[in-house]
Amino acid sequence: MNLPLKELSKILNSYQNILLTGPASPNIDVLSTALAWQNFLALKDKKVDLFFSGDIINLPFLNSKDKLNRDFNILNSFKIILDISKAQVDKLDYNIKGNELHINIDPQGGVLKEEHIKSQVGEYKYDLIISFGANSLNDLGDIFKEHSSFFHEIPVINLDNSLINENYGQLNVVKSSSTSLAEMSYHILEKNLNKDMSTALLTGMIAATNSFQSSQVTPTTLELASNLINKGADREAIIEHLYRTKDVNTLKNWGKVLSRLKQDKYLISSFLRYDEIANIPQDFSDMIKELILSTNTAQVAIIFYQLELNKTEAWVYTIDNIDSLDLTSELEGKGKNNFSKVTIDKDLEGAQKLVLKHIGDKINIINS
Repeated sequence: MNLPLKELSKILNSYQNILLTGPASPNIDVLSTALAWQNFLALKDKKVDLFFSGDIINLPFLNSKDKLNRDFNILNSFKIILDISKAQVDKLDYNIKGNELHINIDPQGGVLKEEHIKSQVGEYKYDLIISFGANSLNDLGDIFKEHSSFFHEIPVINLDNSLINENYGQLNVVKSSSTSLAEMSYHILEKNLNKDMSTALLTGMIAATNSFQSSQVTPTTLELASNLINKGADREAIIEHLYRTKDVNTLKNWGKVLSRLKQDKYLISSFLRYDEIANIPQDFSDMIKELILSTNTAQVAIIFYQLELNKTEAWVYTIDNIDSLDLTSELEGKGKNNFSKVTIDKDLEGAQKLVLKHIGDKINIINS
C-alpha cells in the first residue's frame, strides 16, 4: 500500500501533544484503530488524549473506557499573574463562595493594587490532531461544533478509507481500497506492533469486514490478520466480545429486525415498533453494516423506529461510496455521510411508504 510514511513520520516527530478523535459515536474499526495509535504514540513518549463525541461502544478487552477522555478541554490552565516587584507575598489561600473563586493574598513589605494583577488564557493543550474515519470535520460532531476555530488552527492528520473524504487535513492519508482503518494503520505501525496494538488492529479488521466475509477482503488482508495473530493479537477475546456476548434483549430485537427484512433491488429495510426500541445496543450501526455487507446487492439499509403513533424515525445506512445525507437531503436528514436520521410525522406504515419510495427512486437513478 502506497502511504506517505516519511512525511507522516516527520510530522509525528515534530509534535508532542496530540489529540486523537473521529466521527461522533465511532464504530468499532474507528475506536479500536485509535486505541492502537494511542498505544503507539505513548510508546514514543507523546502526550496523547483520545476523545469522541456521542455514544462510545465499550470494548473491555481493550480497556477502552479507561483510555478515553470523558471531559474535553482544548486549553491549558487559566493563569493569574501577579506583579510582586512592589510587594512580596506573605500568605496565599483561596476558597469557593457559590459560583465564585476567592483568592486571598497577604502582601509583605508593600501594597498590592489592582494594576499589579493580570490574567492569561492558556495556549491550546494540543499541537496536533489525528482524525480517524471522518469524511469531513462536521462528522466529528459536537467536538467540532463547539471548538471549530481550534480545528482550523491546529494541524490535522486525516486518516480515512472512504471515497467521499473531503481531504480536510494538512496531511491526508486516504485509501479507499483498504477494507478498514485498521488495515491501513497496520502498514504504518507494523514495525512497532506489540500485543495490545495487534489486538486492537485485528479487532478493527474483523469488525469492518464482518469477520473477513466482505467482498473487499483480499489475500493481503488475510495475510495481515495472520501477522497480527503472530504478534500476539488475542483473536479469541475479539470473537467472544463481538459475536458471543449479545444479551437476550439485543438478540430478540435483532431477530425482529431480521424477520421483518425486505429487499427491493439495492435497498433493504426493516422496522421496530414503539415498544421494541428500548434495548437498541451500542453497536447496532455495526450490526447493520454487517447486514449490508452480507447482502450481495444491498447499498442502502433503512431501519424504521415508531416513536409515537404518528411520528416515525428512519435510520439510513449506506455503503462507503453512497452519501446518506444526499439521499435524505429533501427529507431533512441529519447525520454523516454513511448514516443519517430522518423524522417523519406519519405512522409507521405511512413513513415506510414515503421514505422507501423517495430513497428507492434516488438509488435507482444512481445505478442507472
